[in-house]
Amino acid sequence: MRKPATLLFAVLIALVTACSSSDTSEQIEGIWQDTTNSVYLEFADDGAYQVAQNPEINFPFEWGDYTFDGETMTTTAAPDSDNCPDTSITWTVVFSDDGDEASTTFVEDSCVGSPRSQDLILVRQ
Repeated sequence: MRKPATLLFAVLIALVTACSSSDTSEQIEGIWQDTTNSVYLEFADDGAYQVAQNPEINFPFEWGDYTFDGETMTTTAAPDSDNCPDTSITWTVVFSDDGDEASTTFVEDSCVGSPRSQDLILVRQ
């Protein structure tokens, strides 16, 4: 009787480990429309981001680096960014079941008085 219980426990551990090891940071990669502010954000796989007025991300007005752990995203604007240079903003992120929409909840922003300090609804483009 001990063998089947041990085998079942090992299978459960393997399933939990397999499910939790997926790279959730890839969920945010790509181009998103911020429906709250009518801008587009691009999150690259190398940790860079850009924000622009069009889906082609021509003439971005903010750029820098981001981190995303599957739940919390922080963007840090580059020193030469047009919008809030050398500042960071943090949101928590929840994805829709199909992954094509992301709801963000504002946490903090080091750019004082910034209009970007708000919750966002992002739609994958």
